[in-house]
Amino acid sequence: MLDEAKSLMPAWFIAHGAPLHLTGQQPVTRTWENLSSLLPRPPRAVLCLSAHWLTSEPTLSGNSSLPTIQYDFYGFPEELYRFQWPLHSDPKIAQQLQQDLKVRIEHLQLEPERPLDHGVWVPLARAWPTPDFPVYQLSLCPQRGALWHVELGRSLASLRDEDILIIGSGGIVHNLSRINWQAPSGTSSNWADEFMQAVEQAIQQNDIEALCHPWNFPHGRDSVPTLEHYLPLLVILGMNQAKPLTPIIRDWEYGNLSMHSYSAQ
Repeated sequence: MLDEAKSLMPAWFIAHGAPLHLTGQQPVTRTWENLSSLLPRPPRAVLCLSAHWLTSEPTLSGNSSLPTIQYDFYGFPEELYRFQWPLHSDPKIAQQLQQDLKVRIEHLQLEPERPLDHGVWVPLARAWPTPDFPVYQLSLCPQRGALWHVELGRSLASLRDEDILIIGSGGIVHNLSRINWQAPSGTSSNWADEFMQAVEQAIQQNDIEALCHPWNFPHGRDSVPTLEHYLPLLVILGMNQAKPLTPIIRDWEYGNLSMHSYSAQ
């Protein structure tokens, strides 16, 4: 159990942007490099839920003796495909986390050899170039709906008592068909701004019901054409219960790609 004198480990929703952010020098990458300073102490482990792993049953990966990363993207500079992230393995923590998750999640599946996808390693490699703690990944299950992911967050919240840092990795406004690769950093279209303002208002009001229906917000269908990048936000919202999330960064890249990220305290 958590010592009353210790601060609770936060949980984060991180917008992971594009793979190019691994090597860029945008405001969000500088924020990633500063993430460790936002923690009360180093985590025992990280559990990440990324928009790039979708399954019908919740599934855990990363708990192998030789964890690796995958290059699950196409058409980017060659240096991104040569990037290596040295990962730490801890069989004792892996076994304990597996047991803890089986208690919290019905029908938990295991896929220990699945490499971590870029929604995990692009932001986290900037935050911890050589992590001395293990990193695990839990899949999202879009067909189970938005509220199920809020409830999943509530089920996972007590892992923070054990110094597990839980991260949802996605993007609130994420429509690749509307991206402008030449747009100046920090700029966005009116439709994306209006949607983001409505989402932020709902976050500050802790209006979970509204946030579970993003297509009801202005320009919802343009901003969230599919749910997978939005669902990690709902998981982290479920961990904060009665309190609103705290912004980590508010920013835009490539015209309409929201880099807005938040912390559950």
